Amino acid sequence: MESRKTAIFTDLDGTLIDFNDYSSELARPYVQRLIELGHLVVFCSSKTFGEQRVLQQELGIEMPCIVENGSAIVAPPGFWDESIAPMRIVDGWQRVELGKPAAEIRQRLNRVESKFGESLRGFSTMMTEDVASITGLDIISARRAQEREYSETLSAKLPEDVWESLDSAFEYEGLKALPGGRFRTVIDSSADKGAAIRVFGELWRAQSSDTLISFGLGDSENDQELLENVDWPHLVKRPNGSWAGLSGRRIEKVNGVGPKGWVKVAQQLIGEEQPV
Repeated sequence: MESRKTAIFTDLDGTLIDFNDYSSELARPYVQRLIELGHLVVFCSSKTFGEQRVLQQELGIEMPCIVENGSAIVAPPGFWDESIAPMRIVDGWQRVELGKPAAEIRQRLNRVESKFGESLRGFSTMMTEDVASITGLDIISARRAQEREYSETLSAKLPEDVWESLDSAFEYEGLKALPGGRFRTVIDSSADKGAAIRVFGELWRAQSSDTLISFGLGDSENDQELLENVDWPHLVKRPNGSWAGLSGRRIEKVNGVGPKGWVKVAQQLIGEEQPV
Protein backbone atom coordinates (compact mmCIF):
# COMPACT_ATOMS: atom_id res chain seq x y z
CA MET A 1 0.00 0.00 0.00
CA GLU A 2 1.27 3.46 -0.93
CA SER A 3 2.50 5.50 2.01
CA ARG A 4 1.50 9.16 2.03
CA LYS A 5 2.50 12.31 3.88
CA THR A 6 0.33 15.42 4.01
CA ALA A 7 1.88 18.89 3.93
CA ILE A 8 -0.17 22.02 4.55
CA PHE A 9 1.50 25.06 2.99
CA THR A 10 -0.09 28.12 4.55
CA ASP A 11 0.12 31.87 4.27
CA LEU A 12 0.13 33.68 7.61
CA ASP A 13 -1.26 37.25 7.79
CA GLY A 14 -4.96 37.13 7.02
CA THR A 15 -4.93 33.34 6.70
CA LEU A 16 -3.61 31.42 9.71
CA ILE A 17 -3.31 34.56 11.84
CA ASP A 18 -5.79 37.41 12.19
CA PHE A 19 -5.23 40.28 9.77
CA ASN A 20 -5.91 42.98 12.37
CA ASP A 21 -4.39 41.81 15.65
CA TYR A 22 -1.93 39.13 14.39
CA SER A 23 -3.45 36.57 16.79
CA SER A 24 -2.91 32.85 16.16
CA GLU A 25 -5.19 31.74 19.00
CA LEU A 26 -8.02 30.42 16.83
CA ALA A 27 -5.78 28.17 14.75
CA ARG A 28 -3.42 27.08 17.55
CA PRO A 29 -5.15 23.83 18.66
CA TYR A 30 -5.70 22.77 15.06
CA VAL A 31 -2.07 23.35 14.07
CA GLN A 32 -0.98 21.26 17.02
CA ARG A 33 -3.48 18.50 16.25
CA LEU A 34 -2.46 18.33 12.58
CA ILE A 35 1.15 17.84 13.62
CA GLU A 36 0.16 15.22 16.21
CA LEU A 37 -1.48 13.32 13.34
CA GLY A 38 1.83 13.35 11.48
CA HIS A 39 1.12 16.14 9.01
CA LEU A 40 3.56 18.90 8.09
CA VAL A 41 2.38 22.49 8.63
CA VAL A 42 4.69 24.65 6.53
CA PHE A 43 4.41 28.43 6.87
CA CYS A 44 4.80 30.15 3.50
CA SER A 45 4.68 33.92 3.74
CA SER A 46 6.48 37.22 3.31
CA LYS A 47 7.60 37.06 6.94
CA THR A 48 11.24 36.57 7.88
CA PHE A 49 12.57 33.41 9.48
CA GLY A 50 12.86 35.28 12.78
CA GLU A 51 9.18 36.23 12.63
CA GLN A 52 8.08 32.76 11.59
CA ARG A 53 10.20 31.06 14.23
CA VAL A 54 8.65 33.19 16.98
CA LEU A 55 5.19 32.18 15.74
CA GLN A 56 6.25 28.53 15.69
CA GLN A 57 7.42 28.84 19.29
CA GLU A 58 4.12 30.48 20.28
CA LEU A 59 2.33 27.49 18.74
CA GLY A 60 4.73 25.00 20.31
CA ILE A 61 5.92 23.54 17.01
CA GLU A 62 9.15 23.09 15.05
CA MET A 63 8.57 22.71 11.31
CA PRO A 64 10.13 23.68 7.97
CA CYS A 65 9.03 27.07 6.68
CA ILE A 66 9.22 29.10 3.47
CA VAL A 67 10.34 32.63 4.22
CA GLU A 68 10.25 36.04 2.55
CA ASN A 69 7.88 35.09 -0.27
CA GLY A 70 9.74 31.97 -1.32
CA SER A 71 13.29 33.30 -1.00
CA ALA A 72 14.41 30.35 1.15
CA ILE A 73 13.23 27.05 2.59
CA VAL A 74 14.38 26.81 6.21
CA ALA A 75 14.15 23.47 8.01
CA PRO A 76 14.96 22.28 11.55
CA PRO A 77 18.30 20.56 12.17
CA GLY A 78 18.41 17.16 10.49
CA PHE A 79 15.12 17.50 8.62
CA TRP A 80 16.86 17.09 5.25
CA ASP A 81 19.69 14.78 4.28
CA GLU A 82 22.36 17.39 3.54
CA SER A 83 23.59 15.41 0.54
CA ILE A 84 20.41 16.00 -1.51
CA ALA A 85 20.93 19.71 -2.24
CA PRO A 86 23.23 22.64 -1.53
CA MET A 87 22.21 24.17 1.76
CA ARG A 88 23.57 26.63 4.25
CA ILE A 89 23.46 25.86 7.97
CA VAL A 90 22.62 28.81 10.23
CA ASP A 91 22.27 28.13 13.97
CA GLY A 92 21.70 24.48 13.10
CA TRP A 93 18.77 25.20 10.75
CA GLN A 94 19.08 24.09 7.14
CA ARG A 95 18.58 26.73 4.46
CA VAL A 96 17.94 26.03 0.79
CA GLU A 97 18.12 29.49 -0.75
CA LEU A 98 16.28 30.56 -3.89
CA GLY A 99 16.58 34.33 -3.54
CA LYS A 100 19.46 36.79 -3.16
CA PRO A 101 20.85 38.54 -0.06
CA ALA A 102 18.93 41.58 1.16
CA ALA A 103 21.96 43.85 0.69
CA GLU A 104 21.93 43.04 -3.03
CA ILE A 105 18.15 43.54 -3.21
CA ARG A 106 18.46 46.96 -1.56
CA GLN A 107 21.28 47.98 -3.89
CA ARG A 108 19.11 47.25 -6.91
CA LEU A 109 16.12 48.89 -5.23
CA ASN A 110 18.15 52.08 -4.78
CA ARG A 111 18.55 52.26 -8.55
CA VAL A 112 14.79 51.90 -9.03
CA GLU A 113 14.19 54.70 -6.52
CA SER A 114 16.72 56.93 -8.30
CA LYS A 115 14.82 56.52 -11.56
CA PHE A 116 11.48 57.07 -9.81
CA GLY A 117 12.73 60.18 -8.05
CA GLU A 118 11.60 59.44 -4.51
CA SER A 119 11.90 56.90 -1.71
CA LEU A 120 9.60 53.88 -1.62
CA ARG A 121 10.07 53.80 2.16
CA GLY A 122 11.70 50.45 2.71
CA PHE A 123 11.43 49.09 6.24
CA SER A 124 15.21 48.91 6.56
CA THR A 125 15.49 52.70 6.05
CA MET A 126 12.86 53.58 8.67
CA MET A 127 12.97 54.09 12.40
CA THR A 128 11.71 51.03 14.24
CA GLU A 129 9.13 53.19 16.02
CA ASP A 130 7.71 54.23 12.64
CA VAL A 131 7.48 50.61 11.49
CA ALA A 132 5.66 49.77 14.73
CA SER A 133 3.27 52.67 14.17
CA ILE A 134 2.24 51.72 10.63
CA THR A 135 2.03 47.97 11.29
CA GLY A 136 0.51 47.88 14.76
CA LEU A 137 3.38 45.69 15.95
CA ASP A 138 5.19 46.13 19.24
CA ILE A 139 8.75 47.45 19.07
CA ILE A 140 10.42 44.04 19.30
CA SER A 141 8.21 42.58 16.57
CA ALA A 142 8.70 45.67 14.39
CA ARG A 143 12.48 45.34 14.69
CA ARG A 144 12.17 41.69 13.73
CA ALA A 145 10.16 42.70 10.64
CA GLN A 146 13.02 45.01 9.62
CA GLU A 147 15.62 42.24 9.82
CA ARG A 148 15.05 40.90 6.33
CA GLU A 149 17.63 38.58 4.81
CA TYR A 150 16.38 38.24 1.22
CA SER A 151 13.91 41.06 0.60
CA GLU A 152 12.71 44.56 1.40
CA THR A 153 9.25 45.64 2.50
CA LEU A 154 8.00 48.88 0.96
CA SER A 155 5.55 51.09 2.86
CA ALA A 156 5.07 53.88 0.29
CA LYS A 157 1.39 54.64 -0.32
CA LEU A 158 1.08 54.96 -4.10
CA PRO A 159 -1.86 54.58 -6.48
CA GLU A 160 -2.05 51.16 -8.12
CA ASP A 161 -1.32 52.60 -11.56
CA VAL A 162 1.92 54.12 -10.24
CA TRP A 163 3.02 50.76 -8.86
CA GLU A 164 2.21 49.18 -12.21
CA SER A 165 4.31 51.82 -13.97
CA LEU A 166 7.25 50.81 -11.78
CA ASP A 167 7.03 47.13 -12.73
CA SER A 168 9.34 47.54 -15.73
CA ALA A 169 11.98 49.26 -13.57
CA PHE A 170 11.83 46.44 -11.03
CA GLU A 171 12.00 43.87 -13.82
CA TYR A 172 15.02 45.59 -15.36
CA GLU A 173 16.84 45.19 -12.04
CA GLY A 174 15.86 41.53 -11.74
CA LEU A 175 13.33 42.27 -9.01
CA LYS A 176 9.61 41.96 -8.48
CA ALA A 177 7.39 43.87 -6.06
CA LEU A 178 4.66 41.65 -4.65
CA PRO A 179 1.50 43.21 -3.17
CA GLY A 180 0.49 41.92 0.24
CA GLY A 181 -2.31 42.81 2.60
CA ARG A 182 -0.73 46.11 3.64
CA PHE A 183 2.62 46.53 1.91
CA ARG A 184 4.66 45.42 -1.06
CA THR A 185 7.66 43.12 -0.72
CA VAL A 186 10.56 43.27 -3.16
CA ILE A 187 12.41 40.03 -3.86
CA ASP A 188 14.71 38.62 -6.52
CA SER A 189 12.79 37.66 -9.65
CA SER A 190 14.02 34.05 -9.37
CA ALA A 191 12.09 33.45 -6.14
CA ASP A 192 8.40 33.00 -5.39
CA LYS A 193 6.19 30.90 -3.14
CA GLY A 194 5.35 28.47 -5.92
CA ALA A 195 8.98 27.86 -6.85
CA ALA A 196 9.80 27.18 -3.20
CA ILE A 197 6.95 24.67 -2.90
CA ARG A 198 8.17 22.89 -6.03
CA VAL A 199 11.70 22.71 -4.64
CA PHE A 200 10.32 21.44 -1.33
CA GLY A 201 8.61 18.63 -3.24
CA GLU A 202 11.81 17.78 -5.10
CA LEU A 203 13.75 17.62 -1.83
CA TRP A 204 11.06 15.42 -0.32
CA ARG A 205 11.12 12.97 -3.24
CA ALA A 206 14.92 12.85 -3.09
CA GLN A 207 14.92 11.46 0.44
CA SER A 208 11.53 9.84 1.07
CA SER A 209 9.48 7.12 -0.60
CA ASP A 210 6.28 8.58 0.91
CA THR A 211 4.06 10.40 -1.59
CA LEU A 212 3.66 14.03 -0.54
CA ILE A 213 0.06 15.27 -0.73
CA SER A 214 -0.04 19.05 -0.55
CA PHE A 215 -2.75 21.40 0.68
CA GLY A 216 -2.48 25.16 0.34
CA LEU A 217 -4.20 28.02 2.14
CA GLY A 218 -4.03 31.71 1.28
CA ASP A 219 -6.11 34.86 1.19
CA SER A 220 -4.65 37.27 -1.38
CA GLU A 221 -3.23 37.79 -4.85
CA ASN A 222 0.22 37.20 -3.38
CA ASP A 223 -0.82 33.57 -2.79
CA GLN A 224 -1.50 32.83 -6.46
CA GLU A 225 1.76 30.88 -6.93
CA LEU A 226 1.30 29.08 -3.62
CA LEU A 227 -2.16 27.84 -4.60
CA GLU A 228 -1.13 26.93 -8.15
CA ASN A 229 1.55 24.57 -6.86
CA VAL A 230 -0.36 22.39 -4.39
CA ASP A 231 -2.70 19.46 -4.94
CA TRP A 232 -5.60 20.97 -2.99
CA PRO A 233 -5.69 24.80 -3.01
CA HIS A 234 -7.98 26.72 -0.64
CA LEU A 235 -8.76 30.44 -0.54
CA VAL A 236 -10.12 31.97 2.66
CA LYS A 237 -12.03 35.24 2.76
CA ARG A 238 -10.41 38.62 3.28
CA PRO A 239 -11.41 40.86 6.24
CA ASN A 240 -14.10 42.56 4.13
CA GLY A 241 -15.78 39.19 3.56
CA SER A 242 -14.80 38.82 -0.10
CA TRP A 243 -12.47 36.40 -1.83
CA ALA A 244 -9.43 37.66 -3.72
CA GLY A 245 -9.87 37.45 -7.48
CA LEU A 246 -7.35 34.76 -8.28
CA SER A 247 -7.08 33.20 -11.73
CA GLY A 248 -5.98 29.75 -12.86
CA ARG A 249 -7.01 26.27 -11.95
CA ARG A 250 -9.82 25.39 -9.58
CA ILE A 251 -9.39 26.84 -6.13
CA GLU A 252 -11.71 25.83 -3.31
CA LYS A 253 -13.24 28.98 -1.82
CA VAL A 254 -13.68 28.57 1.93
CA ASN A 255 -16.60 30.36 3.58
CA GLY A 256 -14.70 31.91 6.44
CA VAL A 257 -12.58 35.02 7.00
CA GLY A 258 -8.90 34.36 7.64
CA PRO A 259 -8.33 32.00 10.59
CA LYS A 260 -12.01 30.98 10.67
CA GLY A 261 -11.67 29.66 7.13
CA TRP A 262 -8.31 28.09 7.97
CA VAL A 263 -9.89 26.20 10.86
CA LYS A 264 -12.65 24.85 8.59
CA VAL A 265 -10.05 23.26 6.32
CA ALA A 266 -8.09 21.93 9.32
CA GLN A 267 -11.25 20.37 10.75
CA GLN A 268 -11.82 18.50 7.50
CA LEU A 269 -8.25 17.21 7.53
CA ILE A 270 -8.45 16.19 11.17
CA GLY A 271 -11.87 14.60 10.94
CA GLU A 272 -11.92 12.95 7.53
CA GLU A 273 -8.48 13.51 6.03
CA GLN A 274 -10.19 14.22 2.73
CA PRO A 275 -10.15 17.38 0.60
CA VAL A 276 -12.78 20.01 1.38
